[in-house]
Amino acid sequence: MSKKIFLFLVFLVLCFGCAFIQYKKSVPVNKVTTSFTFSVTQTVGKNKQKIQTKVGSTALQLLNSAHKVVTKGQKENAFVTAIDGYTANSENKEFWAFYVNGKQAEVGAGSYVIKNHDTIEWKIETY
Repeated sequence: MSKKIFLFLVFLVLCFGCAFIQYKKSVPVNKVTTSFTFSVTQTVGKNKQKIQTKVGSTALQLLNSAHKVVTKGQKENAFVTAIDGYTANSENKEFWAFYVNGKQAEVGAGSYVIKNHDTIEWKIETY
């Protein structure tokens, strides 16, 4: 191969390389940002706190992350009987109720997957 052909090929490779690099810089990249944690406000009795938690956490996991919790039953179907030493007295027909965004939850705390900016509230009520 002659020296002129070799230099021409090197020149072509450099030109196409530079053109490719410029093209990659000019094409917008769709960046997807994923939040792996988010903020939830949790109130237990009169104690209100903002908590960062993992996406996919349940209300029961959130409660367990910030308080000492006593439950009866299995994980998803666990019934909260005490939080930080405050026990709902079944003889007085008391129970720990939990609310999501101001409304009493329709599922158990182990089943409710919290969402960003949810407000979770726990309080002792009677039945």
